[in-house]
Amino acid sequence: MSSVLSEVADGFPLYTETLDLLPYGRDCSVVPPGRAGLAAQPASAEDVIALLARARRERLPVYVRGGGTMYAGGANPAAGGLVIDVSRMNRVLELDLERGVVVVEPGIRFADLLARLAGHGQTVGIVPSTGPAATVGGALAAHALGTGSARHQSMGDCVAGLEVILADGTRLRTGSAACSDAGFFQRYCLGPDLTGLFIGADGVFGVVTAIALWLHPLPATRETCVLGFLDAAAASAFVVAAQASELTRNLWYAACYEGGSIRARVAAARPEVDAASLPGFCIGLDLGGDADEVARDRARLAALAARHGGTDFPLFDEIYFRTLRYDENYWYTYAGYFSRSRCAILMTSLPSARLADFCAAVDAQRRRFPEFVWASAAVLCRRGLHGGVLAFYDERTQWDAMRAAIAAAIPDLRAAGCVPYKSGKLFAEEVRATGAYFDVLQRLKAALDPEGRMAPGNLGLGEGGL
Repeated sequence: MSSVLSEVADGFPLYTETLDLLPYGRDCSVVPPGRAGLAAQPASAEDVIALLARARRERLPVYVRGGGTMYAGGANPAAGGLVIDVSRMNRVLELDLERGVVVVEPGIRFADLLARLAGHGQTVGIVPSTGPAATVGGALAAHALGTGSARHQSMGDCVAGLEVILADGTRLRTGSAACSDAGFFQRYCLGPDLTGLFIGADGVFGVVTAIALWLHPLPATRETCVLGFLDAAAASAFVVAAQASELTRNLWYAACYEGGSIRARVAAARPEVDAASLPGFCIGLDLGGDADEVARDRARLAALAARHGGTDFPLFDEIYFRTLRYDENYWYTYAGYFSRSRCAILMTSLPSARLADFCAAVDAQRRRFPEFVWASAAVLCRRGLHGGVLAFYDERTQWDAMRAAIAAAIPDLRAAGCVPYKSGKLFAEEVRATGAYFDVLQRLKAALDPEGRMAPGNLGLGEGGL
């Protein structure tokens, strides 16, 4: 069946046929799919303004979609209505090497952006775990974990400013760009940080149409290594000490893997290896920077690890970590080792000292739901960790069971000291239970989107639709 297109505003595509709308029903999460009434592919901020005007006239809910690779249901049109697909808004609008900023449209994919920047010897601080397929706008809207970074923190910390179209069509620029002709060069100026209001908001306050990201020189030297530990408690003590000693300045990425994940990965790649010989926990380190600084920091990290029983674990670096980092293929390299059709993910944040509790919560899920393949990983920031609980399943036969298992994991993670990260619809109830925080979200929603048009259901806001 051919696609049915209507011409709207400046002539961008509008899809109305059921078959054409199927891809817009869901992201990669276990959140139930929605059903869009129509989907549009604007090519500019002006097109977005025209679409929001139509949505107001026709009283349509509005959802925004990037690459559809998120795991929290934020792109799923739970209330139906209009899906704005920003995939055609994929340009680099400005590359300012003097200011150290690149301004992009939300639909640009990280693979394309990295390739463009590499020719100038530059890169950005965070790349999502879904690698080349993810869009910058989607990563920003969901505050995607990305690789996380002890050096660059999280996605939001990499943003210098935004352009956003509000529900009423107002065009807002944040940070220094709020001043006429000033452009993007400083996020924290003028007054309160309005940029942060839209990061992680899953489109509930407006449609992001331009993103300014800080640039960083490509590191002169890169090295990866993996350290093995007896258990999560020993690894946690090492992480706390490394963060307190500021040994994270050249760590572009550092990830923690518990025993079950290690055994599954090694068994898939090297089945002849005796599982009993493997460490109970490991941490992969990706260092980048001046060669002398990298060598010095690596030696100091190794010495610190030794004080906590840590030793080199080159096998894991060889079969997984080095490829993950250098190829920048992230999540899909991990999933490819399991013969399941889908992966459900819960993203959380936790204090570094609670790493062992986080791993115990994952082990509890293995015991309770042995029909699934469970894994976990945590990434270091300058302080604290971001942790991902991963469950591989056959969507055709295990959809309902998987949703129940994910729901059962949430209270265990909360008891382990974890808080939701990347909320979307998956953690909507947890956001609603935050008391004063959610009350302020509701007030902001009422002020910026009084008709409740933008992304009903995300962050637990406007669940009943229009």
